[in-house]
Amino acid sequence: MDPVNLASAAVALVTPYLIKIGNEVTKGAAGEAGKSVWTWIKAKLTSPAGEEAVADSEADPKNPTNAQALQAALTKFLTRDPDAARGLSELLQTHGASLSTQTSNVVGDHNTVGLASGRSSVTIT
Repeated sequence: MDPVNLASAAVALVTPYLIKIGNEVTKGAAGEAGKSVWTWIKAKLTSPAGEEAVADSEADPKNPTNAQALQAALTKFLTRDPDAARGLSELLQTHGASLSTQTSNVVGDHNTVGLASGRSSVTIT
């Protein structure tokens, strides 16, 4: 999996965990998954920019700019370290995170686009 999509999946998984941590201790499998991936991210993003992105995300996880900065720092790290990318991919899969991507290139006006994943289907009439 490419680093951009991997980082996106990781940030999507940890953001709800970070939001809940400010309100209460998270419980259950979702909380454990978020905690596990967040612990992994914090251990890996040790550059000044990475540490800043981690701190900002912890301080205000609802801020989309912080999520974007975290994703950018994580993407940069994963691009330089393919072994870490494989490790994060395995960790996300262990916790059931969706690593699939869908792309649709649309040209022109008045288009209808449908995307399906897994065993779903899309019917456009």
